[in-house]
Formats: sequence, C-alpha cells, structure tokens
Amino acid sequence: MKTLPLLVFAILLAVPIPSAGAEMPRRLDFVRVDDPPRTLVLNALGDRLATLTDGARTAVFRGPARTFTEPEVTTASVTTQEWVRIAPRQWRADGEKDPVLRQWVENALTDRTPDVLDISMQYRRNTPDLRDDKGIRYAGRAFFGPMINGERLSDADFNDYLGTSWTSADGVVRPPDPVRKDSLDCSGFLRMVLGYRSGYPLGWAPSRARLPRQAKDYSSGAPGPVVVADTGARPSDEQLERVQTGDILAFDLDPADGPLLDHSAIYLGVDSEGRPRFISSRKTYNSVTMGDKYGASVLTGDGVLAQAFRLARRV
Repeated sequence: MKTLPLLVFAILLAVPIPSAGAEMPRRLDFVRVDDPPRTLVLNALGDRLATLTDGARTAVFRGPARTFTEPEVTTASVTTQEWVRIAPRQWRADGEKDPVLRQWVENALTDRTPDVLDISMQYRRNTPDLRDDKGIRYAGRAFFGPMINGERLSDADFNDYLGTSWTSADGVVRPPDPVRKDSLDCSGFLRMVLGYRSGYPLGWAPSRARLPRQAKDYSSGAPGPVVVADTGARPSDEQLERVQTGDILAFDLDPADGPLLDHSAIYLGVDSEGRPRFISSRKTYNSVTMGDKYGASVLTGDGVLAQAFRLARRV
C-alpha cells in the first residue's frame, strides 16, 4: 500500500467523522408548482414531504399512516399518511427564506403530536372526554345542538361547547350559551378544531385573516385560496381532484335559504371504497361524524351531501 502524502493525511484528520447514530443534516428541496400556486418540499430522493399553498396556513406533511374509522355508521375507513398542521403565518413564494416559516417546516416534518385530523376525531360519539388543568372539558362527544320545541337548534360555537366566554380578534365578546353547552354546529366544529385547538385566528365578522363564524362566509369572507369555486352547481370530478386533505368544504343543503352555503366540513381524503370522505357536525345525526347515517359523508354519488357540495377553500 502506498503511503498517503503528509498533506492529504493531515486534511483527512481535520475532517470530522460523524459518530455512530449521529443525525446527518437533512437536505430539503423547495419546488414551485402551479394551480394553485404552492411549494412542494422534497427530500434528496425526490419524495414529497410537505405541500404548502400560497395564501394558506394549513399545510400537509407526509408521516406515518393512520386509519380513521367509525364502524357504527360506515363500513368505510380512511387510511392516510397526510398530517395537517397550522403554520404561524400564511405561506408565500420563497416562504422557506423566512426564518420563522423555515424552522416551523423543519419541526413539523417530525411532529407527531395530534394534528387537525386527529383532533377532528375527538368530538364524535363514543369518544372520551378530555379536560384541561382548569377542569374545562375541551374534547369528547359533541352534540349539534339542543332540541327545543321539537327543533334542533344550531348556532353552537366552540365557546358554547366549552362553557367559557371568548373575546374575538375583532373585539367581540361572546359569553357562552348554557343551553348549547357541549354542542358544536358545523362551523363551530371547524372553529374548535382549527382555531381553539390548532391555533388558527378566529373572528366574528367575515375576514380574510380569521376563520369566520358561519358556513356562508367561506364563499367570500374567509382566509386562504378557493380551490373549488362555487358556481351554484355540484363541482365536476375534475374539480374534485383539486381538493386536498384538510381543506374546508362548504355545501348548500337547505333550498329554503336560496344559494347560501349552510353547511361546512373538513376533508379527510379518499376512503377504503374509493370515495372522497369528510367529517362534519351534522344536524340530523346530532353529532360530529365521518359516517353515512342520514346521508353519506362523501363528495361523490347521489347522496344529498354529495349533491349539495359547492366549494372548497384551503385556509
């Protein structure tokens, strides 16, 4: 064997050798794509690790597969590797150059604490109660609303469920309604999951910076880009392909109020039967569900909810 020149040998000695088990720096590529404008985060092999959409704070990361089921009301399940998290601010082109966003992305890649999907499952029937250090019940079965004079009431916001007062970012102070304790209507459910639990800013009046109170406001008075626009008719199958896990869906269920959007949901992904499935708080079921009782929670087929689907927004 030839002896290495003294200079080369000295250089080799100066280069640190990673110890066994040491974590090597992760290579991340941030690639721009269109329709809608967004950034894909790729690893060195070109695998997609995350999707970050311009103007949205919800971001989707790839992680361990999970399966969501509700056997009492559907034979279908949703198995997904998508983890939905809320960024500290809206994404934009070159967002990776923002130190706050970049650090958040790198942390989220390995974060396995409950995400938007996990949290959304905590309000269905037969789910355990969770309480904070003050004894406030913040998770567990949610009713849609109380039955008064034979009518199921709506208008139950997240702070009604909690039984606590809340001051919105626009200064509105709202005390809880004791009649609606432990209840969440469809948009109240979204505000609980995305807002109170996940940190998305909440407002009372429609705003491009905060989650609104009513489903109808997702057409124009809400943050984030519209990925499926409301044309007054059911979107085509081609348009459905634009919907991403974690998107907010809006429906026109009640013909009596005209073309107003009056129901909202969170998109979960394609289920075990090949259908795009969502979760929402349902008046007829009087609880949060991803199931099919009183109408399938899917966007395809001839069901009432599929026929009423109108809009998807990525907040």
